[in-house]
Amino acid sequence: MQVTEGIIVLAYLVLMTFIGIYFYRRARHSESDYFTAGQSINTFVGAFAVFAAIASSSSLMGAVGSGVTLGLPYYFTYAFGVLAALPLAMFLISGQVRRSGVKSMPEFFYQRFGKSVQILAAIIVVVAMTFYMVPQLTAAGLIGSHVLGINYGTATIVLGLGFTLYAALGGMWAITYTDLIQGAIMLIGVIILAVVIFADFGSIGNLLDSALAADPEFGDVTQPWMSYFGIFIAFMWFAIISPSVVMRNFASRDARTARRSGMWGTLIYILLFLAGFFITAAGVTMDIVGTLDNTDMIFITVVETYLPAILGGILLAGLLAAIMSSADAMLLAISAGVAHDIYKTHINKAASERFVTLLGLITMFVAVIIGIAIALNPPGIIAVMVGWVGGFLLSSFGFPFVLGIWWKRVNKIGAFSGILTGAALFAILASLQILPTNAEPIIAAPASLIVMIIVSLMTPPPSEEQQAKVDMYHSHLEQ
Repeated sequence: MQVTEGIIVLAYLVLMTFIGIYFYRRARHSESDYFTAGQSINTFVGAFAVFAAIASSSSLMGAVGSGVTLGLPYYFTYAFGVLAALPLAMFLISGQVRRSGVKSMPEFFYQRFGKSVQILAAIIVVVAMTFYMVPQLTAAGLIGSHVLGINYGTATIVLGLGFTLYAALGGMWAITYTDLIQGAIMLIGVIILAVVIFADFGSIGNLLDSALAADPEFGDVTQPWMSYFGIFIAFMWFAIISPSVVMRNFASRDARTARRSGMWGTLIYILLFLAGFFITAAGVTMDIVGTLDNTDMIFITVVETYLPAILGGILLAGLLAAIMSSADAMLLAISAGVAHDIYKTHINKAASERFVTLLGLITMFVAVIIGIAIALNPPGIIAVMVGWVGGFLLSSFGFPFVLGIWWKRVNKIGAFSGILTGAALFAILASLQILPTNAEPIIAAPASLIVMIIVSLMTPPPSEEQQAKVDMYHSHLEQ
């Protein structure tokens, strides 16, 4: 066990749990409080919340691990895709979906298209977000086993149930304010590490020279072009198609706040990836990838090499923060999909708000148990697993969600057909493994768009009431 680092990580977990307990009563007050924090989050808190929701284990452990093993071009492809995500969301959906007044992405589909599209969307959200838990739990298990001196399986179970506890108790209130703390910790931590690395090498040129001396292929394109393009578009669309990130817009005070949160979140993310470049290059100079059981552990190795135990413990807590801040958002999306979008809307409309929030709480624990079962034998490295989830969500929701906001003519049948086509085609391509890694959305997403447009144009247009929803999304009257 790494004693100092372990104490800091455990203290951090206890703090997050107390925050969940503190917000428990407020969160259980109503569905709006539980799922969207009463739609009252300001720009400062919202910026760190949306940043933390995207900045998962993939943005730290995954990006560094894949950059070391697959090369600098892969790292920058990943980084530029993520950096484009929030500006794209600011333009296409942030203010518009906030004006809709809904609590979740499936509820938006219900408002715009109706019951069948909402149910299909809710099922996809639950499946995708449950699988998205796997890379987060994998990273948590790797950190826990290394720092706490316990085996990987035990660490995955303990930490997985730990971050579920505060999310389930405090809902969006606890999640948002823990994200503020977690986002600040991870950002400050990686900047400190990057500064220490820079000081050690003296210049960026020296750092790159050392990295290329250790691995001459570090600067080379090592994967097929479809892999780069696939992961780029999957992450570029992530702030639009990830229900856990989109829910941050629903929690904002108003449409203007939602957009501003995205803008400041982008600037925070730029700092994270600039620091990540130094960490990735330093990881290559160590030339130890072949000695590691899991290449994603290279991040932790760099931390322990360049930082003293106390600072290292704080940064590992920051890394755990990256995992928790994304995992809790995923859990809330799953919770809303089951409790609100399926149960309350279609099974028992008379259910009390306290029962719905209780069902949401139970749903979170069920989802994390399923995720833990898969994470005990993870199917790939962290960045690749996150790429699969992003590609699946892009193929399913990307164009139906955006055109639902911008195009009056798209109707219920077209949206349902587009979502089903994209999801099914992605699943088929991924299972057959006939394309390079993460390349599936290059085919599945355009297929979804084409089917949706053709079916919408071949079937009757939506009612005037439904078309008026589009005008409402683009109204400048804040709600």
